[in-house]
Amino acid sequence: MTQKKENGSLVIEVTSDFVCPWCFIGEARLARALEEVAPGMAVEYRWRPYELKPDQPKGGVDRQAYMAERFGAEKAKEMDARMRELGAEEGISFRHDLIKKSPNTRQAHRLNWWAAQEEKNIAPLIFKAYFSDGKDIGDDAVLAGIAAAAGLDEAKARAFLSSDEGRDAVVRMEEKVRAEGISSVPFFKVDSEEIRGAETVESMAEVLRLALALRRAA
Repeated sequence: MTQKKENGSLVIEVTSDFVCPWCFIGEARLARALEEVAPGMAVEYRWRPYELKPDQPKGGVDRQAYMAERFGAEKAKEMDARMRELGAEEGISFRHDLIKKSPNTRQAHRLNWWAAQEEKNIAPLIFKAYFSDGKDIGDDAVLAGIAAAAGLDEAKARAFLSSDEGRDAVVRMEEKVRAEGISSVPFFKVDSEEIRGAETVESMAEVLRLALALRRAA
């Protein structure tokens, strides 16, 4: 989605991946910080892709086996339990018991790119579909359903996902992100100010206040 300061909106650039629980929490915390600092202010988001596992098979892999192999079975359970606790604080229901696959997220990022061209912010719906509903966001039918839930044309979404449209754009965006030195997510940019990671609501609020102060002084 095109971002323009001159229209009065607060420009927020978000670099994340849809299988990153910290990205989901970070987005929720940022929303709370915005409500505290600038309630009612128009916000325009620019989502940038960052695939944590770009070589993940297209059909995804068994999540339980993947997490156990990467972190160890007990550590993975502890991590999931911790995310459930933190998520509850932000009004997020993490349902790891429903998640069967660790998907490849390229198609989800492509759909998010397409939705932005249609002036729809569907990223929160993709996060919810994966983490709260346990849906396979690597599946085109699931993604088309998410698009429909956002008010987009499901048939057009299916056609888009089965095409190559936007593929190069998403790849270029991700290459640019990595070239900028971003190596972990979430990463937020509010006008010219940065938030690295899922900081506390209080920390994010401070960054927002600074961005707004700089905007007023410009």
